[in-house]
Amino acid sequence: MKPIFKTVRLAFWVVMSMVVASACSKAEDDNSNATPQKALNKTSFAPRKWYSQGSVFVHDFKAGGSYNASGTWKWKNNTDTLEIVTQAGYSETYWKVYWNSDTEMECEKVGTFTKLLYKTTAW
Repeated sequence: MKPIFKTVRLAFWVVMSMVVASACSKAEDDNSNATPQKALNKTSFAPRKWYSQGSVFVHDFKAGGSYNASGTWKWKNNTDTLEIVTQAGYSETYWKVYWNSDTEMECEKVGTFTKLLYKTTAW
């Protein structure tokens, strides 16, 4: 085979590889039908009551940092972790909030390794 044909053939395979790679990359980037990723939205988090399944436990995050009847809540170091004092004089507990929407929230009490779903209505 003549050297010119080897060069043309090699160039053809290089171009085809680039076309295939570009097409695959475009398919991965086109997520217009993908489900939106759930994220923490602190602006819609409170004031709000959050009910656990069976409505056994309720987080009542009030404006100004009040929690339930006589406790307090705040974001720990402006992170995704809440510091909650359930009643004046009690020790604080910490809750990691993974995401929330206007009607649902997923979080876990730090150290329990169990994610819990909460909703804004009893369920």
